[in-house]
Amino acid sequence: MSRLSVQGVLRMGGSGRWTIVLVSTASEWGGGEDQALLLARGLRDRGHRFVLLCRRGSPLGQHMAAEGFEVHGFAGRGRNPQAWWAIRRVLRRTRPDVLHANDAHALWAGGLASLGLGIPLRVAARRVAFPLRFGLPYRVLVHVMVCVSEAAAHECQKAGVPTNRLRVVHDGVDPARVLSGDRRRGRLSVGALESDRVLLTVAKLTDCKGHRFLLEALPRVLSREPHALCVLAGDGELRGELIALANQLGIGNRVRWLGFRRDVPDLIQAADLFVLPSHTEGLCSTLIEAMVAGCPIAATTAGGIAEVLGVPKDGSPATTAWLAPPRDAQALAQAILNALEAPPAERAARTANARRRAQQLFTAQRMVSGTLAVYAEFLGNGPPEEGEPRPGVCSAPRLTNRTGHSGWPAT
Repeated sequence: MSRLSVQGVLRMGGSGRWTIVLVSTASEWGGGEDQALLLARGLRDRGHRFVLLCRRGSPLGQHMAAEGFEVHGFAGRGRNPQAWWAIRRVLRRTRPDVLHANDAHALWAGGLASLGLGIPLRVAARRVAFPLRFGLPYRVLVHVMVCVSEAAAHECQKAGVPTNRLRVVHDGVDPARVLSGDRRRGRLSVGALESDRVLLTVAKLTDCKGHRFLLEALPRVLSREPHALCVLAGDGELRGELIALANQLGIGNRVRWLGFRRDVPDLIQAADLFVLPSHTEGLCSTLIEAMVAGCPIAATTAGGIAEVLGVPKDGSPATTAWLAPPRDAQALAQAILNALEAPPAERAARTANARRRAQQLFTAQRMVSGTLAVYAEFLGNGPPEEGEPRPGVCSAPRLTNRTGHSGWPAT
């Protein structure tokens, strides 16, 4: 597959203004949709045309339409000929320079619908660190995969995706939005008393997020910190099972089940500790938000979490958070207790290190710059000169070792 068609070169005309069509098949709002919205805003601010193709009635489509973006809908998850034809009509009319699939189903829907149209650049996002079962579509239907972390890129490598088609662009957050949260408002919304020590997790209630291990850790935490209150924001298929587990463990009265929430900045400000118990994780943008907000963090080292927190490869202690290995409830309990019982000076130092790291490496502006750098490289403008920095993007992911850690910078 060529990196740039002749038509694409002529179409650019030296204007530097691209048309980017992003395809999303998501029916709910999640981290990928947050990133799509931030990318759309950033591209528009920099003079590019952004068009969204999404399933009809999706929250992402409704939100972007309300912000004045061009939005087109298709039926279902884009798996049927009717949807492919609808997508193809929009692509023929908009004649994009870049077709960007925001999720795995969007890769199929947009990739198949675009065959033969001569679109200069086809991009697929990879936001998870699950093993990639089928690498062939990513080798055939796209020119480059943009992975949110080196952990995600490593899984793509193992599935046979060539390294020269992989780029790492970390998720970013809007610091102003994060810092708009209000602690009093957040604590009132979850019913926390002044004496409660709020442990916040923001994640879909699905297996990879590791809520089970957090619940199993809570009895030990509560034995030493009886005012700990576990607040879980997010919904998912495991809700009923997890509620039953909490009741079985005798901690049901110390857990709040919030469901999906839009007031995450308030919740983060309300928290005394942000807890991320995932056993598989691509990156987790809410973790970055907690870092920006200066909320202490207890987390596992799964996937891209260690990358975000700058965990040293040599095994020396992290300076940004209190950590535990994945799938270990007792170790997670100890990390939570260490964070809650740490001297104020230690808590302040770690949160300051985390905030500084997030502000330097994981902002929305940096994510947009990194994405544009990938577009420019594969659209034939060429990569930057050797040694020239490209904000927010790694030119090729490093092979990771068996611990899952790679050569990201430590704090």
